[in-house]
Amino acid sequence: MTAEIDLISQVRHVLQQNKAKKILVAVSGGVDSMALSDIVDQIWSKRAWGIVNVDHDLRPTSAKETEFVQQFCHNRDIQFFTTKWNHNQANVGVEAAAREFRYDYFQQIMRENGFDTLLTAHHANDLSENILMKLVRSGNVYEITSLKSQREFGHGQIVRPLLTASKKDLHDYAQQRSLNYVQDESNFEDITMRNRLRSDILPKLQTENGQLLRHFGLFDQQMNALLSIAADKFDRLESEMKLQETDSTISGQIGSLQEIPANQQSLFWGRLFTKKMPHLSISNKQIRQIIAVIKSEKPNSEVDLENGWRFRRSYLDFEITQPDELASFDLAIKPGQEYSLGKRRFKIFETTQENADIAVTKRPDSMRIRTRKPGDRLLLDHQKHQKLSKRFINEKVPAKKRAQIPILLFDNQVVWVEKIYNISDYLIKKQIFYKIDFNEV
Repeated sequence: MTAEIDLISQVRHVLQQNKAKKILVAVSGGVDSMALSDIVDQIWSKRAWGIVNVDHDLRPTSAKETEFVQQFCHNRDIQFFTTKWNHNQANVGVEAAAREFRYDYFQQIMRENGFDTLLTAHHANDLSENILMKLVRSGNVYEITSLKSQREFGHGQIVRPLLTASKKDLHDYAQQRSLNYVQDESNFEDITMRNRLRSDILPKLQTENGQLLRHFGLFDQQMNALLSIAADKFDRLESEMKLQETDSTISGQIGSLQEIPANQQSLFWGRLFTKKMPHLSISNKQIRQIIAVIKSEKPNSEVDLENGWRFRRSYLDFEITQPDELASFDLAIKPGQEYSLGKRRFKIFETTQENADIAVTKRPDSMRIRTRKPGDRLLLDHQKHQKLSKRFINEKVPAKKRAQIPILLFDNQVVWVEKIYNISDYLIKKQIFYKIDFNEV
């Protein structure tokens, strides 16, 4: 059986296993994503998949790479979506900011066009690099196993069908299929840890054992299996601790933890922060401090985390919180009038369907614009509901920003949450249309 047939069968199996229906493939133009696109084009209906590309504008060749991907889509009659990043607005590390922008755009395209599955072309070499990089940076087992073959993503899922295929497999496939692709020369520059691992460390390790990539894959599978066993125990432990969550606080009781060995506590807290507070970067030192506070005979202690967040113990209770939350607001509003919300101006007015930002079945008797409140719920398909707090987590909205995000209500029903929710996406009958203007002062 050829590598070509193997890869096609593998991708088809993974897509069927994860019940993918309408697929969006993230494509940079490199050999990995071009090979994946070619495979999907052979096994999936043209009407049920598309390609998305982001021009990060970080290299002189980036615009040409986007043009290359666009031409590929034109030649094969594939849906194509693209945008360009204005990186001058980045206020964090460029790599992290670029990734955040990229995945936010992917979610937007999926939401607006009904895609349920995002495919990325991560492969076995990427998995191995990720494990090595996370070992070097933190050793947190939940970070080491973060590159999963499938996970939830917005309203859908991310699927990585090539994690068992090597970079060489994809090069061989591209050669057999006579595929063109672009070469990112920056991948060979020793300017990032990932590039140094890719170009120097990993090849040297592979000379020691040609089965290295397979062993990394096996390690990842076994580690995930062990973590799933630990998850059963930790889920029970969270229940015993009477864990409670809001958008800005996690609290509970520490009695059940005090008899657990420190190494298991370390695993517990690593899981809790990774799962429930992924926006926080918690060091091993801070986890050791938390464990020391729990085991201490002092009834009241606290540990500084980051960005104002703190772990506080009071007798047998604990709380992880950010004390200095930003001011909230709650205003009754009327269409056509302008309102001041801090440094921004808000206005809503009726418009035509073509210009609408939101559509509803009837004209509301009352409108409000406010910040979140406990118990806020969002209407979904088939009269189902979702907690706003869950949507914030799914959309990876930083906890410190959640208190300021404006929420629009019609007749006390949440109809719009800036950037992450629009009731129009879930209504079949739409008769009244509104335009929202929300601008800096």
